[in-house]
Amino acid sequence: MYVISVLCAMAEPSVGSDNLATAVNDSGQLINDTAGKNITEKVPATPEGMAIAYSSLVVMALVPIFFGSFRSVRYHREQKVGGFLLL
Repeated sequence: MYVISVLCAMAEPSVGSDNLATAVNDSGQLINDTAGKNITEKVPATPEGMAIAYSSLVVMALVPIFFGSFRSVRYHREQKVGGFLLL
């Protein structure tokens, strides 16, 4: 947001140097405020997020196994009826 105001102030020649100096000081203050913070800090997990993550993993793991087993049984029966099963 501050960078846009600096660019706009630089693009308009009618804007005084006071506005430009204020925009530069504001952007410098924003950089100084974020420099003191640890931006690599890990965000703690919430119970709701953990529930969604684990439930989606269970669904993505069990649903293909469930439907694949029925498909395998159906394929096995079709091969047995057709006489193509080699056991």
